[in-house]
Amino acid sequence: MNDDIAVVRASLELVRRRSSHVVRYFYAHLFSHHPQLRRLFPAAMDDQYERLFTALVHVVDHLDHPGLPAHLERLGRDHRKFGIADGDYAAVGESLVAAVRYHSTNFWDEQTEAAWNRVYAGAAGAMTGGARQSLAADEPASWEATVVSHRLHGGHTAVIRAVPSARYPWLPGQYATIQHPSLPGVWRPYSLAGRPDRDGVLEFHVSRVAEGLLSNVLCDGTKPGHILRLGAASGSALAPPPGTPAVTLIAAGTGWSAVKAVLEELLARKPAPRIRIDVVARGEADFYDGGSLVDILSAHPYLSAYWWFREWNEARTGAAERLHSNLTARRGWPGETVYLCGPVMFVQETAELLHECGLPAESLIRDPLPTSVQQRGYVSHAEQFLDPPPVTWIDPEARTRPLDLMPPQPGPRPEPQPQPEPEPTDNGGWFEPHQAVGRV
Repeated sequence: MNDDIAVVRASLELVRRRSSHVVRYFYAHLFSHHPQLRRLFPAAMDDQYERLFTALVHVVDHLDHPGLPAHLERLGRDHRKFGIADGDYAAVGESLVAAVRYHSTNFWDEQTEAAWNRVYAGAAGAMTGGARQSLAADEPASWEATVVSHRLHGGHTAVIRAVPSARYPWLPGQYATIQHPSLPGVWRPYSLAGRPDRDGVLEFHVSRVAEGLLSNVLCDGTKPGHILRLGAASGSALAPPPGTPAVTLIAAGTGWSAVKAVLEELLARKPAPRIRIDVVARGEADFYDGGSLVDILSAHPYLSAYWWFREWNEARTGAAERLHSNLTARRGWPGETVYLCGPVMFVQETAELLHECGLPAESLIRDPLPTSVQQRGYVSHAEQFLDPPPVTWIDPEARTRPLDLMPPQPGPRPEPQPQPEPEPTDNGGWFEPHQAVGRV
């Protein structure tokens, strides 16, 4: 098996820089030889190309990892929502080997083909095994969920609440893949907010992604009564284990959805740990769910919470920089557990800073960074022009726009006008001044 792994990795490395061509050949071969499988895929295949190669690279890179079989079983369970049958895996394997072979003409031999076939058979066996286990456990292939409320904040972030047709098991920190009826075959992951045991209602926070398919439909084309389809809950960035004495929760953008679920889980424990909350947004008005946090703080006044947002005429990354300065000045990181969720670069930079400050690696909980095929080695200028790298595939954190996209506003800041005191649950950008909240 180790020899097969080495052969497959070397073979994949030779075609990695031509990934776009490999996956297009794969799908052309698959749909030509098995046209009945076309219905399993979305009509628009643009980002599907990178999804496939990214998943392939991830599997090949982890062929000797002890956790790969369990990962593949979960993947097989999740793929039930597409309607894939056991026999379809053989067709996919045939087209995959054909695609790699076609782009490896000068380096392909019988040994390489045999190694690919054996490795693929092992991976497909794990996935079909996971699907059978899910079926034996009477788990639905997918769930229908009826939208009961939809609120769009500032034109850019929707808070959607939906009731599933059957019990939907999930844990705080996990996410669900969602499909809208107007976009069959298009699935995207969104973190689950709230508490699993609260009235059975699921809550999702959706940030509009420029040119995104599903995010724009969920923001603009969704209303109460619409029925969404959900895949099984996934994700390993769960709440800190019981008995954890101190937790810092850091959320940027719609990373608040996962943090909100984890926060409510921690508050339900007896005794609850010491909790500090840092919430980051592009501007004060962009705290789209601020009313919920205000309500939590009212019910638990001992909590320590800080709102970080860009001040008027401040540098585009000012809020994140001030947060990082504050984190650097803090002491006692070795005894702390940190739960971190937000845009990819924010999470990466904050994680590196925390480790530099003395936070042990095992004390940081976050989603793993997404694999990207854009790391494809040297590519000539002609290749970049003819074969530009596609957009990053499904990335749970990319649903939040980067913090530096909000341009400075021209002109002097106007003087605030007296306003009647609003209700905190109706305005996610307002914070009650008597709360023990640091506005920094």
